[in-house]
Amino acid sequence: MSFWSSLFGGSNPTLSSNIKNFGAIGSFATNLGESNLSKASDFYSSILSGNQSKISQTLAPEVNAMQQQGQQQKEQLGQFGTRSGGTASAAAGIGASTRGNISNMVASLLGTSASNLGSLGSSALGQGMQAYGQQSTLSQEQTQGWSNSLFGGAITGAAGIGLKAAGKAIGI
Repeated sequence: MSFWSSLFGGSNPTLSSNIKNFGAIGSFATNLGESNLSKASDFYSSILSGNQSKISQTLAPEVNAMQQQGQQQKEQLGQFGTRSGGTASAAAGIGASTRGNISNMVASLLGTSASNLGSLGSSALGQGMQAYGQQSTLSQEQTQGWSNSLFGGAITGAAGIGLKAAGKAIGI
């Protein structure tokens, strides 16, 4: 901070540094948080939408993995199982089991998605309020530094004298 700016704005290099550092950290955290929050919100909202195509698209990696496991079980059964009638029945059971696992996964995600989406919203609101509070505190400190500076004090004093004189002139 230069000599002239310290006369007009007060000199507090720590405050200036903190404002800059809070800004950098705040920008990084805000951008990362917004990105992650958007992704999580999209995931939970898709699950809660009830739209089967959105749910399928969102859970495609998990569903594909379960279907591949079921298919591998059927292939193993076909290669190494007996050639009796029980093989067809066992293969059908694998398909039913896979569909059941997928349904159970979707059902369990419905409840947790609603809860997690609510928590994300609440957390984001709280963090936003904290950021506004910190911004207000730093602005007040900066204003106080300005009014305590050499010229800031002179201007504040002159304004107070002027207001006092104006009040007397109009009879307040």
